[in-house]
Amino acid sequence: MQLSPVFTVITGASQGLGRALAMECARRGRHLILLSLPEEGLPELANFLFARYRVKVLYYETDLTQEDAPQQFYNWLGEQKLHVNMLINNAGIGGTLSFAQASPNYINNIILLNIRALAMMTRLLVPELQRHHKSHILNISSMAAFSPIPFKTVYPASKAFVYSFSMGLREELRRSSVSVSVLHPGPMATKQDNIIRLQQHGFLAQLSTLTIEQVARKALQSMERGTGIIIPGILNKISYRIMGMLPHALQAPILGRIFTKELPVCHAK
Repeated sequence: MQLSPVFTVITGASQGLGRALAMECARRGRHLILLSLPEEGLPELANFLFARYRVKVLYYETDLTQEDAPQQFYNWLGEQKLHVNMLINNAGIGGTLSFAQASPNYINNIILLNIRALAMMTRLLVPELQRHHKSHILNISSMAAFSPIPFKTVYPASKAFVYSFSMGLREELRRSSVSVSVLHPGPMATKQDNIIRLQQHGFLAQLSTLTIEQVARKALQSMERGTGIIIPGILNKISYRIMGMLPHALQAPILGRIFTKELPVCHAK
């Protein structure tokens, strides 16, 4: 009897780190269900991954900021009788903008995607993950989770939620078959505007910048080993230790001076 395939779900899979994670999972022979907004090239990516790695690749186009989107996706999984043993909550948005100038919609979308959608996707899929002998949840946070950051404000707060949520859930599920990990990437070279932005932060920022492929590879390797907190890159690990020793009263002014450099070239999403 042929067993049904087991899938890895990746949100925000059409570009950036999500796309790199999809590529790395496919390279490791994992069947995939990719989620992203409509018209972001998911069908083409699915066809490419199937042709190159011969894994099953399904896709589901949705806007996870919509309240019923996680439930609709979960219902679709049931209708298709699909089984999942890995969830990668990668979808997220942010930006650099004065809080007083940010529109309510801008703030709301960060909260809905980075916090609500991640929590709801996880809650809906945990019972399915627990049915398997070994399962994984990988939540994508950020180095920003460890410090308050002026001119980003809501984004690092949302990533601090992802960090705290992941560590609490990891302990809850410690005696189950589900391992929970949280990834804290630092600067990553992705699109051209992102590369230009990183260049504004000087030599150390550029030195700590990793490619999305490097981050994806490190994330999956560490997740499979059962690592809870994943911080890719030596300089990012050093930065984490140093910033952890500084009080927030010192962190915030330092980071505020850094990120004011982004204000002229960054806009609300």
